[in-house]
Amino acid sequence: MNELESYRQDIDALDQELTLLFEKRLETVLKVGAYKKKHRLPLLDADREKKVIEKNIARLRNSDFQEEMTMFYKAIMNITKQTQKRLMEKEE
Repeated sequence: MNELESYRQDIDALDQELTLLFEKRLETVLKVGAYKKKHRLPLLDADREKKVIEKNIARLRNSDFQEEMTMFYKAIMNITKQTQKRLMEKEE
């Protein structure tokens, strides 16, 4: 195995972990969506989103990745908002 193949295997292993964590996150997001619907809360909480991004940027060991971390969490939160929206529309 060459160096590139080794890196790709590492990425595949990380992707497997990310997939499991993402699935768990979405399952929890559905619970949050059900709670928001029950309590008539808005789908968007911009202050919460900002805090999530800031908290995770602070967790970075390599601060050079701040921009990428911001993009990553914005993408995740856009997906989760769509997931919650679909849940809210489905149960109406």
